[in-house]
Amino acid sequence: MLFEPVVEELSFACQGNRLVGDLVLPPWPGPYPCVVYVEGSGPGGRDQGLWPTRLAAAGFASLAYDKPGSGASTGDWTDQSLTDRAWETVGAIEAVQSRGDVLPDAVALLGGSQGGWVAQIVASLTGKVAAIVTVSGPGVGVLAQEEYRLRHQLPAEGFSAQDVEAALALLYEQIRRIAAGEDSARVHADQLAWRDAAWYPLLVGTTPASVAFLGRIAAFDPVPAMSALRCPVLAIFGADDVLVPVVDSVRAIDNALTEAGHADHQIVVFPHADHNIRVFKGDGPPRISHGHYVPGERAAGFDELVVTWLQHRLVSR
Repeated sequence: MLFEPVVEELSFACQGNRLVGDLVLPPWPGPYPCVVYVEGSGPGGRDQGLWPTRLAAAGFASLAYDKPGSGASTGDWTDQSLTDRAWETVGAIEAVQSRGDVLPDAVALLGGSQGGWVAQIVASLTGKVAAIVTVSGPGVGVLAQEEYRLRHQLPAEGFSAQDVEAALALLYEQIRRIAAGEDSARVHADQLAWRDAAWYPLLVGTTPASVAFLGRIAAFDPVPAMSALRCPVLAIFGADDVLVPVVDSVRAIDNALTEAGHADHQIVVFPHADHNIRVFKGDGPPRISHGHYVPGERAAGFDELVVTWLQHRLVSR
């Protein structure tokens, strides 16, 4: 048999938006367990690389959709809160559960980075989630993660300690002024004197919309959602991640789930791997150029870990 997954465009309505994505199915009769992707920060889209094919080969359906205002989806992701993103993900789950070729009680979430927070909120809000896999999903809040990112990503790109302190000052000012009710356009305009600094594009808040979005989510604390989780959880990190505080995240996730009496959680840290669980040959940390990781190789065992863990939780039950 020629292996070629079946791809169908799927759309669903949520919060007044029409969200559009790709449902990828194995080329044999269902019903199948299903994985819904939860995108990280930024505009995001349905392109998940080779993952849909890997999952289809393992017998899983999967859905990835364009965030509001991205690709074919309507709306604007910068207007959302993390809770808005969670209810949007619930809409995606319900869309696949309504199909006869998907097992409605075997739908898992695969959340990357910020999507890890969102996946946890979803599972704390609804019993529709059979399992969660987070990849570089922080165990700390938004402000702590952003502080860590600027203190580690900027030096990794060659910026000075003075540059880091200047960037942190803008971060704190954005969050403080938005929390006080100031208009994001005014906050952004007052910081434009820094726009020619080489590190400025690495801030989250570089437009009025992104300043507002950051201010809206800055106070988020993931512990309540983590403590409410009941479904199986797999949390994966790269030890050399410069965007997320891995040691603090592992401790926070393990403490929250253990104290809540969570019965099935696993935390895996891949040595020498970055935020995208890729490793690089040679000495030193993962290489970054202009805010983007230089391509490396996926950490050995990562793909197999995710697939086999999901099979055990969703298929071998």
